Formats: sequence, C-alpha cells, structure tokens
Amino acid sequence: MQYEPEQNFYRPLAPPHTFRLLVLDPGHVSQPVSIRLQVVERATRPAYDAISYVWGDPGHKVTIACDGRPFEITFNLFWALVRIRSVSQPKILWADAICINQSDLQERSSEVTFMGSLYSNASRVYICMGDADDGKEFQVQTVINDAKALDLGRHSPLSVPSHHSLRNDARWYALGTLTGNPWFTRAWVIQEAALAKEPIVLYGRAEFGYRDLVNILRWLNASPWAIRFGLSSLFIHLDWADWRLNAQNPAYTFVDLLSHAALLSCSDPRDKVYAFLGHPLAYPLISNNLVRPDYQKTPAQVYLELSNALIQHTGLRVLTTVEHTQSTILEDLPSWVTRWDVSLVMNDIFKVPNTRFSASAGRTASASVFAGNNLFLQGIILDKVQHSYTIYISEVSGISFENTSTGERRGLKQVLEGLCKLDDSPRAYSAPELAFCSTLCIGGSAFERNSARRAVSLAMMFENRGQAPKDTCTQENIDDALVYFSEVKAVCMNRTVVVTDRGFYGLAPLLTALGDVACIIVGVDVPFILRPHGDAGIFRLLGESYIHGVMEGQVKEMLERKEVFEQSVVIY
Repeated sequence: MQYEPEQNFYRPLAPPHTFRLLVLDPGHVSQPVSIRLQVVERATRPAYDAISYVWGDPGHKVTIACDGRPFEITFNLFWALVRIRSVSQPKILWADAICINQSDLQERSSEVTFMGSLYSNASRVYICMGDADDGKEFQVQTVINDAKALDLGRHSPLSVPSHHSLRNDARWYALGTLTGNPWFTRAWVIQEAALAKEPIVLYGRAEFGYRDLVNILRWLNASPWAIRFGLSSLFIHLDWADWRLNAQNPAYTFVDLLSHAALLSCSDPRDKVYAFLGHPLAYPLISNNLVRPDYQKTPAQVYLELSNALIQHTGLRVLTTVEHTQSTILEDLPSWVTRWDVSLVMNDIFKVPNTRFSASAGRTASASVFAGNNLFLQGIILDKVQHSYTIYISEVSGISFENTSTGERRGLKQVLEGLCKLDDSPRAYSAPELAFCSTLCIGGSAFERNSARRAVSLAMMFENRGQAPKDTCTQENIDDALVYFSEVKAVCMNRTVVVTDRGFYGLAPLLTALGDVACIIVGVDVPFILRPHGDAGIFRLLGESYIHGVMEGQVKEMLERKEVFEQSVVIY
C-alpha cells in the first residue's frame, strides 16, 4: 500500500521558528535508501547539507523508506541521495521535495520565504547533475583543474600560446556536454548555488567546485573557443554565481536578476518571481511588504502586483522586460505588466552586456500615474513601422529574413546586396548596409573594430558557411565572423527586423506589425514598440526595441528640429 505523504508523514511546523531536515541512513550503493524526518528549531539547528537538483520526470519515481514507510520521490532525487550517502555515517540533509509538504499551500508559501537562508546556512550544497551521458565526467573534472592552473586574469583564451595543449583539447567538448545539463535551465537552482558557502557539483562519479566551473565558463564566454566546443553561454549563471559578493553591485537591480533569469524554467509560473526573493536586492520589496510568496494567488495577480510595485519603487526600467505573444497581447491583463511566464528573447536590449544606451537623451521621467489599469506616461513617437521581417537563424544556412506581409524570404547576402542599390525608398543612413549589419547586433563590438566593407564581408562570410572571399580568409577573420554570428544570435532570436516610414532600421518584438509605432518613453534609455488602439494616444505596449540612429540621444536634436514631439501616452 502506498501512503500519501501529506496525510501520513508531515507533522505541522510552527513557522517561522521550525523547519524539517532529513537524516539519510548509511548504506552501500546497492542497498535501499532509508531516511528519517526531523522537525528542528531554526535557532538551534544542527549542521546540515542541502541538495540542489532538477525534480525531473514526475512519472519516473522510486520508492524509498521514510520513517519506515514507503515514500515516493523522483529518480533525480533518488540519484542524489544514493550519490551523497555514506557507507558508515548518517547524513543530515535538506531537500525541498521531502522537507516541505508540497500539498500544503500555506506551508509552501511560508517555507519559500526562508529558502535563501536554508541554502546560505547549509555547510555544503551538493549540485546534483546526474550521470554523464557520454561517460566523460572525469574529463570535465581534469580540464577544469588544468585550466585553473593558468592565470585566468592575465590570459584570455586567445592569448594562450598556440602550442599549449588546452587550445585544442578534446576535453572541452565534454565540458560543452555538461553545460547542456537540464540543471542549468531551472529557476530555483540559481539561488541554491549562489547563496551556498561551498557549492559542490556531483556529476557522475566526478566532483568539483561549482564556482571553479563558473570561473572557467566566464573565462571562455563569447570567445571562439566557446563557440567551437559548443559551450553554452549560461549568462545568468556567469553573472549571478555568488550572491554573497554582488549583493550590493550598483550595476544591477532586482529587475535585472528577474530579466536575466526569464528564460529559466519552473513548473509553477509564480516561481518565476518567488525563486529569486532570496537575493538581497529583493529585500527592500520584501521588507516593505510589497512582495510575499503566496501560492493562493494566481500568476496574473502575482505579476500585476509585482509590476505595479517595481514601477512605483524602482522606475520605468521594468517596462523593458515586457514581452508578449499574439495571445497575451489580447488578454485583459494590462500590457505594461511583465509576464514572467513569457520568455522569448535571450537578452534585454536595455542591458545587453557591455552596452549602454541613452535614447531619452538624459530626460527624466515624471512620477508614473495609474488610473485603474491605465498607465499615464510622457512619450515621443519616433515613427511608424512600414515593413517587418521575421528573422531566421540557423547554424547550417545562416541568417535569413521573411517579409511578414508577402512571405518572401531572402538570405543575408541578398539583403545586403539590395541595400547597396539606389532606389526611391526613404534613407536614414549614409551607409545602409553597415547600419543594417549593426542593427542585427545592436551596435555590438564586431563593428567597433571593422570598417563597413569588412563588416559586410564578415557577415557574408558566415552566410556562405565559411567560404570567405580570398582577401578575408584568415583565422582572425573567421574568428571575428563567429563572434559576429554569436552576437546576432544573442539579440535577434525571436525578434523582428523593422523598417519605418523614414527609413530607420530596428529590432522589435516578434509580434510587431505594420502600423505599430516606435516610441521613446521619457526616462527610459531604449525605445518601445506600441500598438495604437482607438483614440489617439492610447496604446498597448508590445515591448522594447532597438532603432539604429536614435540610441545615443539623437532625439534631442530631432525635438529641436521639430521632427518629433513629446506627448501624453496612455498604456493599458
């Protein structure tokens, strides 16, 4: 007979003073797993270790013994318990699926509030990634150790001597396989690892420090090595690996954390917010009682209340995190609410790494005014969208564009050739081919190093799948082309290229259509795409955008020339 855990195992807690731990009995690998539950005082808790893992397939369960009775857990947690278990000594652990009564919404809400302290107080946090599919876990362990021996602060991957064995070391492929592990895609694991005193990765039979792993990946990030060996960028893990160190980093806000983590998954959409409330940047919101975990609220309620609080207390920057699908833009929820369960793009335009914009030209926003679900702002309508093109990016066929009105599809090479031809179309740029290429990577670093001719040549080189023109066929140019493609992929995925009535090029939300408008909201450093609705000045907010030629404050001169005007904007 199987017992329902919520009816038979859990003694009530006395929040906030008590919590549960499990005692893992000793045993060999082949022996059944047996655990015991203990309710302990937070103030007098024993030393314990915590487990970070992916819950995995809920249909793939294993039965263990809990207090002498059958208890079902997912296979991934079972793997973790077997891997951690000692053959001679009991171990005191914390694991969420066992130590929290998942069927008790009130208990879940209460315990989530303390999740950060549960991991920060643990002696060790075991990051359990399961068995290596390729059986090469020790290759990962040894390449990390060998790379640590380099002075990473003095050497970039490209500065490593050509004769050094690490340059073409096949073990990097094993590390690339690890970065595809499902653990890296889950929302909750970010705080579990980042708050840990000593996070240790258990990968098959190997083990190594999580922060050593992150340091190596950060060193490799955005280099041709990373692309060549299939290493995922894992931006959220690289930039938020240790919450104890960057808790007061003025470069980031709680909005940045939520935005960077938006692509991560979780089974409950409310956890897109709750999984990050353990970060010190969230403390002002929590201490003012503006955000509290409450699983009795709907996801829409959670998102609406959070967006309102963030706009009121941290400003309009949060609007740059808004994303919509064709269905959500039609829903009753105000369009200015960030739907954290809609995660289409890989990077915010507002804060792509190492890029800063000033579309508002230093103009500051007045206090935001709410009237019901309407948000009243000041804005500058730049132009209307005349054409939009869906972007397709393929490792095999390169970059292509499909006209959303006609369905015509053209490759990058064809587009660049067409831009070089004179016609009667409005022109906002003296070098349209360079402007277009720069738009695709929002003015990224590839174009700070190269002339227009070389920039176009690099783009065409990758479009032709490495068949470069003879005058550009060098390893340096091939590496530059790979970096360019990586930059384009990072910002163009699930975005649309737009051309406006005046001939401006831009990157816009995927659902942008003819007749939508590009608008600078005063006080925000990137433009937005708005969809007019009914009366003049009333809009739905589709999301942020990049409009080439207006990102560095050029709107100031446009206002002086009376090409554009500031006006009241109502977003509902």
